[in-house]
Amino acid sequence: MKTFAEIVSNFNPTTVETLQSKFVQGEKVVLFLGRATCPYCQRFAPKLANVVEADGLTIDFINSEEATQLESIQNFRHQYEIKTVPALLVAENGQVKVVCDSSLSEDEIRTFIG
Repeated sequence: MKTFAEIVSNFNPTTVETLQSKFVQGEKVVLFLGRATCPYCQRFAPKLANVVEADGLTIDFINSEEATQLESIQNFRHQYEIKTVPALLVAENGQVKVVCDSSLSEDEIRTFIG
């Protein structure tokens, strides 16, 4: 079984600032916000990785414990009402939707991403 770090190594590490600029440009963004020390993130990440691999998706990733970004992550979470991790965020054409539910199935993840 892969570790959390091995799983998220296939995602694109990013920053809040980079995401915000993608939002402004209207790009479709799929973001996984989580951390290695969260058991729910550990449960969710493999399912997300399976969807990403099967569907050829690109996923951005922010480690919610990244010390250099803590303040900007907190502000981002407040702005988009991200109460907990794991969080899956999809932004496109000025619309942002978020789900924080580690029990989602792969099909539910796929449907949410669109």
